[in-house]
Amino acid sequence: MATPVQLGFSIPVEDGDDDPSPYLGHESPYWSNWDGGKLGGQPSYLNPRDVPNPIRCLECDNQDEASNSNSTMRLACQLYCPADDVGNENAYHRSIYVFVCGCPQSKTSEPTSQGEASQTESACGGVRVLRCQLPKRNEFYPYDGKESESESSGVWEKHRTAFWEGNERCQEAFCESELVVEEEPCEEDDEHDDDDNDTDKNDNISFNLNGKSDADLEQADFNEIVRGANAKTAALNNDDETTIDFLTRIELAKDQVLRYSRWPEVTNVDDDENVQNGPLWISSARVPTHTDIPTCIHCGSERKFEFQLMPQMIHYLLGNENKDADDKHEGHNDIDWGTVAVYTCTSSCDGPKSDANLSNTLGSYVEEFAWRQPPL
Repeated sequence: MATPVQLGFSIPVEDGDDDPSPYLGHESPYWSNWDGGKLGGQPSYLNPRDVPNPIRCLECDNQDEASNSNSTMRLACQLYCPADDVGNENAYHRSIYVFVCGCPQSKTSEPTSQGEASQTESACGGVRVLRCQLPKRNEFYPYDGKESESESSGVWEKHRTAFWEGNERCQEAFCESELVVEEEPCEEDDEHDDDDNDTDKNDNISFNLNGKSDADLEQADFNEIVRGANAKTAALNNDDETTIDFLTRIELAKDQVLRYSRWPEVTNVDDDENVQNGPLWISSARVPTHTDIPTCIHCGSERKFEFQLMPQMIHYLLGNENKDADDKHEGHNDIDWGTVAVYTCTSSCDGPKSDANLSNTLGSYVEEFAWRQPPL
């Protein structure tokens, strides 16, 4: 059976709302409220006690302390994606965090993969991915996920407050929005929707791009989202079938910012459906082979594709930022990618075997692997 593709969409956070929505990350200790994830903002860490230090870009050449702010990465997105079905009860709660950097090195460096064990793996192109998980019964969240149990939520609030009052946050942040997820429509559904007057969930939601709603998006806007003004020309003047397939498939939902399809099984090359539900590459250039994806450095399990960041996400992350930012912020606004594919441990292992082995920089968070494909 094919692994279905779930699409992520950005929902704006209402201006003037001082209290974060309980649906943004883990802003509520009651996990029955958690769904999807969020784009931008400060990371909302699943384990609020053993949090990582500010995430540094491994691609930046200048590691001088004076340039600390320039090599500190910002959160692009975080997803709540439980994996309690993989045989590890400690993965009942599971969140993944993607951090990015706009430094020049992130656009030019070749992807690296490390098969040997190391405390930190170098992700490609100024992208780093962290994973954290907890069992259903833990010291931070109520067992049933509801407000009826207050003891665990008190522990959560204690560590969360200490975290926000400290200096362990990212120094800067992208525009924050809620990430909602729904299943990818098929071409037949899209054709029926054109003749159907019924209103579905997407019709009720406005996705903003320079003040335009989803219904107002034109081909020029779509071209800008995917690659800029040259996207259509690049596609028409290029016989790359991969690019054509990419543009054709995302036409079904132009405003998608993320595609999620955890560990699709591909048993043979004729398994077209699951091949299609794997990474959607923007071109045939710089597509990884099986040997390019390193195994888990902690348990040795195979890493497989779980989700990918789409180029449309960049516009939502930068949508409200001041383009005339100070020079010290220069480079952060220059994030760019065709797509970023994230590969995770198929055992969803716990990482370091004991608390004594917790990373002094990543806390209880385990690094996974990302492959950045450049834009057209």
